[in-house]
Amino acid sequence: MKGLLQLKPLPDGVFCFNDPVAMGAMKAILEAGLRIPEDIAIIGCGNLRYASALRVPLSSIDQDSESMGERAAKLALALVESKGTVKPKSILLRPQLIARESSMRSVGSHAADESKHPAMKSFYRESNR
Repeated sequence: MKGLLQLKPLPDGVFCFNDPVAMGAMKAILEAGLRIPEDIAIIGCGNLRYASALRVPLSSIDQDSESMGERAAKLALALVESKGTVKPKSILLRPQLIARESSMRSVGSHAADESKHPAMKSFYRESNR
């Protein structure tokens, strides 16, 4: 995250592969004197039970870990109980975004203004007409 904080312009947001990594990113952002989500938005993955209790509640992708565990256990039991070959099986679980404060910006507070993102000048000019 410290490398991302050196970029000019700063990223608008960061998607982390799990919630603990997102919490580390949040710590680095706050230590750099930046604001979450006004300067950089953060989303994690896993929806840990304490994500909502953080200084800035963490948005996260809920992977439905309980259903994942139940289905994995059923598949493992079926494999153990089978006498023959078991065909591979794909099971898709639908993830859900749990939006919390770390990714919610109010209109006008977005860090992507013209001074930070010169490439966006024409976009802002067009959208403000």
